[in-house]
Amino acid sequence: MAKGRMRGLRVFLCMCLLGLASLPAMAQQTPCNAGHPVKLADQTWESATFTMHVVKALLETAYGCKTEVVPGTPAATESALAQNDLQIIAEIWSGRSPIIEKAAKAGDVRVVGDTLQGGAQQGWYVPDYVVHGDSTRGIEAVAPELKSWRDLPRYKQLFRDPEDPSKGRFLNCPSGWVCEQTNSRLLEIHELNDDYTNFRAGTGAALDSAISAAYDRGVPILFYYWQPAGLMAKYKFAKVEQDAFNQECWDTIVSGQGTLCSSDFLTAKLGIGVSTPFAQANPEIVAFLERLSFQAPLLNKMVLDMTESRAEGRDIATRFLRDNPDIWHAWLPADAAARADAALDLTQPTAAGRGIFPDWSVAEFVNQRLVAIVKHYGESLRKVSEVILTKVLLPVERLMQAIPAWLFLAFVAVLSWHGTRKTLPTILYVICLYAIGAVGLWDKLMQTFSLVLVSTVFSIIVGIPIGILAAGSKVLRRVLTPVLDVMQTLPSFVYLIPVLMLFGLGKVPALFATIIYAIPPLIRLTILGLHQVDRNVMEAAQSFGVTRWQMLLRVTLPLARPSIMAGINQTTMMALAMVVVASMIGARGLGEDVLAGIQTLDVGRGLQAGVAIVILAIIIDRITQAYGRPRRRRQAMRQQEGK
Repeated sequence: MAKGRMRGLRVFLCMCLLGLASLPAMAQQTPCNAGHPVKLADQTWESATFTMHVVKALLETAYGCKTEVVPGTPAATESALAQNDLQIIAEIWSGRSPIIEKAAKAGDVRVVGDTLQGGAQQGWYVPDYVVHGDSTRGIEAVAPELKSWRDLPRYKQLFRDPEDPSKGRFLNCPSGWVCEQTNSRLLEIHELNDDYTNFRAGTGAALDSAISAAYDRGVPILFYYWQPAGLMAKYKFAKVEQDAFNQECWDTIVSGQGTLCSSDFLTAKLGIGVSTPFAQANPEIVAFLERLSFQAPLLNKMVLDMTESRAEGRDIATRFLRDNPDIWHAWLPADAAARADAALDLTQPTAAGRGIFPDWSVAEFVNQRLVAIVKHYGESLRKVSEVILTKVLLPVERLMQAIPAWLFLAFVAVLSWHGTRKTLPTILYVICLYAIGAVGLWDKLMQTFSLVLVSTVFSIIVGIPIGILAAGSKVLRRVLTPVLDVMQTLPSFVYLIPVLMLFGLGKVPALFATIIYAIPPLIRLTILGLHQVDRNVMEAAQSFGVTRWQMLLRVTLPLARPSIMAGINQTTMMALAMVVVASMIGARGLGEDVLAGIQTLDVGRGLQAGVAIVILAIIIDRITQAYGRPRRRRQAMRQQEGK
């Protein structure tokens, strides 16, 4: 009996020892984030994308995590992090995001680590050759005494704004970024708004392109910038000094609350944003993120490689992990680093298998040609841009803004009544336009309408003659058809940056981009309308001895007018569709508010401007359609309504 008890005790002890021995194995088998995918934000600038892909690769290989990348604007991703819809944002700037600071105080978000050694520098810059010259490029210093913001009023003509030549142009952050608000408040504090135009680029890519184009041409430009960034590694900039840093003043500049006072920019600490539920469930991952850190020159170089080679963030991250194991091994425990080494297989450079396809690319060729055109013909193209801006776009915009609102509303009412002879739609059009003014968007409505009007007029001047020529030439039609196909199907974002680099930020590149996008339907419908003219009518006209010019002006064009007017209608609608896209390269108006609303998650602001665009589109569409109907049909409709 005693022996049985002893045997049972030994079996029990063995089972306990086996259970204790299996605890580490069970701990290792515990899935990352309880088996749920770790969602990482892919933000809109290169350093954040690169860091995110480094984190992603190490989470997958060292910790066995499932991951998911979610792209989005800063405001959208930060709000999602606070709600645990995202778990990691790889780059958070301290003191710059009210959303993150509020979420951190509420305990919903933790910002861990110090990803950039020494902190992120930011401020106002000019190219170094502006202050010190560049003997290798034959550039003399044009502002040798430019040291601080106090010197800027003396040099405003050096940075002349094409839209307002009496002022200089300060190139600010895109609308909706936190830095755009801090820069605007600094301009106000320094009382520089009378000397400089506060110009928003629209997007980070547009800002980079404007700086690159100016640097390649060797011309002065005043702008806000930061590091880590590729341009900091590629170019040499001189910083415009601010007053001494004051934390209290900086807090008021960022928040906009309290009495504004002057301060230098905060040297921001970069960290990694982690949702609190994820941090509590995965302490070993948080420990890894706390150790992750880059030196500024290395991170700037990685970002520069990413921009110049047009490589994906994951490819640059893989290159970093392969070339710098000594750096990232220090971030991980030894066993996790060993798992990452084995999973990544970084001992040999990885060659992308392309199968049967050759390794062809035209990207580098196009980029080199574009830079060469900017260097050699940039000044000439900018002069053309300035002529179009000062002689056409600005006069039209100022004329539209000078017209009293009541007179414009009356003109729309008369035009609508004359075209449609309908009372209710005319009243609704006027009420809707009045509502746009009531919400404070009248000036931006006029800016948008001016751009659409000029774009449409240019399209008519170019499109209708081309359509007439193509209607009479089969060879020209065959050549023109694929060109129009490309113009209609090529994404407008593809040609925004080249047009921007050639003609500068603002209204002129927006005008060209809009014309490229909007002119094809007018050409096509002009050709179609001329082909549909009754041949019997043309033969009858010829029998009376009309000349070719008389045939065109008095017979074919009047008969083709409904189709041509439909083309004008479609061109106008497509020009309006480009309003938001054009705001990405500095065109102001309603599109700027839509873009800012997207970038800041200000739904009300974006919706307000969006509805205003819809109202304008409907009014233009209905009126142009009415005038596109044949005169007899309109008269018949009026007679029918009279009865």
